[in-house]
Amino acid sequence: MTLLGLHPGIEEFLLAAVIVFITTIIYRFLMNQDEAREIKNQQKEKQEKMKELQKTNPTEANKVMNEVLRLSNKQFKIMMKPMIVSFLLVIIILPLLPGLFPGVVVNLPFSLPFLGNDFGWLAWYIIVSIPLNSIFRRLLGVEI
Repeated sequence: MTLLGLHPGIEEFLLAAVIVFITTIIYRFLMNQDEAREIKNQQKEKQEKMKELQKTNPTEANKVMNEVLRLSNKQFKIMMKPMIVSFLLVIIILPLLPGLFPGVVVNLPFSLPFLGNDFGWLAWYIIVSIPLNSIFRRLLGVEI
């Protein structure tokens, strides 16, 4: 049984694309993107400074490391609300997928190292959602 009359692998790909797109939109609008970008830049600068100081002044490097940790904590706090909303969405939708896509969903004509060539719903969802996540975040300008 398929939803749209397409191959189950294509249907699950489309469903994964919709789920990932919605979660990316959630992050886009529930998280201050400018603040996230600024924190990310500050972390990068502090980490570079910390690497330089580790060679010459380990005490000062520890102070900079504490600043990096403080920035990471701040970043985590601004990500919390979209993370919870996205998690709720995934908790609602993911349990439905085994019923919609039982058994092998995709049988590739080649074998992937360590994975093989036939995938059930969960493996296929993970394989397609990771690159889709990167693509949508880049297109929508979402910082994480």
